[in-house]
Amino acid sequence: MLFRFGSTHRALGWLLTVLGIVATAVGGRGYVTGEPVRPGWVLGGLAAIVLGTALVRWARRARPE
Repeated sequence: MLFRFGSTHRALGWLLTVLGIVATAVGGRGYVTGEPVRPGWVLGGLAAIVLGTALVRWARRARPE
């Protein structure tokens, strides 16, 4: 039971991390193209990366040995 719980959260963590990278890239795209940067997207993306990686690390610790 605990392994399933950990693997589900690990997958959710990876999904959050990837979505955070995409959101940061979309928000920061304006910096490269000369358009206004979307600070909400950048900050939201960075927060998703931090939460996602923390969730992955937590789920790895929850694995049964």
